[in-house]
Amino acid sequence: MKKIVVALSGGIDSALSAYILKTQGYNIIGITLYLFNNQDFENLSQIVNFLKISHTFLDLRNIFTEKIIKNFVNSYKKGETPNPCAWCNKEIKFGFLYSYALQNLKTPYLATGHYAQVSEYKGHILLSKPKDFKKDQTYFLSLIEKKVLPHLVLPLGNFKKEEVYKIAQDLNLPFIEKKESQDICFLRKVSLKEFLKCYLPYKEGPVIYKNKIVGKHPGIQFFTIGQRKGLNLSLGKPVYILELDPKENKIILGEKEELYTEELILKNLNLHLPLELWEKPEAQIRYKSEPVPVKEIKKEKNYYKILFEKPVWGATPGQICTFYEKNYLLGGGVILRTPLRSFE
Repeated sequence: MKKIVVALSGGIDSALSAYILKTQGYNIIGITLYLFNNQDFENLSQIVNFLKISHTFLDLRNIFTEKIIKNFVNSYKKGETPNPCAWCNKEIKFGFLYSYALQNLKTPYLATGHYAQVSEYKGHILLSKPKDFKKDQTYFLSLIEKKVLPHLVLPLGNFKKEEVYKIAQDLNLPFIEKKESQDICFLRKVSLKEFLKCYLPYKEGPVIYKNKIVGKHPGIQFFTIGQRKGLNLSLGKPVYILELDPKENKIILGEKEELYTEELILKNLNLHLPLELWEKPEAQIRYKSEPVPVKEIKKEKNYYKILFEKPVWGATPGQICTFYEKNYLLGGGVILRTPLRSFE
């Protein structure tokens, strides 16, 4: 019987993943990651009792704070808009947990409840979009290391969310929860602004439009590129945030059309498929944004310049840019800057 580690969050997706694998004859080792103090483990005992599997907690609160929360806060301090889920997948779920399974439990196989599929394309093991395109989570998996991909098992990749609920209902599971978890798990019931206030003090600075100061802001960390509301300004027309400048602590406003760009610079480009095998890649600059054909990718020192076939709107430093060919995930990187943002 093949041994496999299943990451159990307490939600229905990971629980059903473990159930499906158990019916397929796997020896399940359930592991729950203890990542932050106010984490909700309400359903776990019911899930473990139902599945009748071995289960343990891994206390990773210190690691999660160092690698995810501190970087999350520092990114906002620099005027970026980070994506902690992508980094958590890379560093924690498919980083630390994968290594733990391999070294301590002597199994390289790791399963989660993510909606994605493990596929083969051009002779390489890649991730591809799931049957349920609406639940596609490949965007958040673009930073995980290529070496992990052959060892992943993603049972929900060939199911729609409605089918998962139907299985749970047919089994009369007591832990069905139809409320979707929020994107940033460690915020819980606290707003992003309230969370950041605990780490980054108010730092008043100017708001600039057409080279004139038109207002003040309480701190660039509370805003993001492309934002239109929240500055309490009345300029007679809609204006958008074009830049968040951490060096001069200023916010620069402009027109909506000024947020279009045909290029951007990426750092930390993580390749699941070697660049020389890319043929007609498309880029996605934020979760669920429309994919745009890529004209050219140029390596410049430690960075990559991405040129698009048509302009994209609202490219935001700190966010993830992912690449696809057909439905296959080729990799992804972190947006460092756009032509509007020249500083690092």
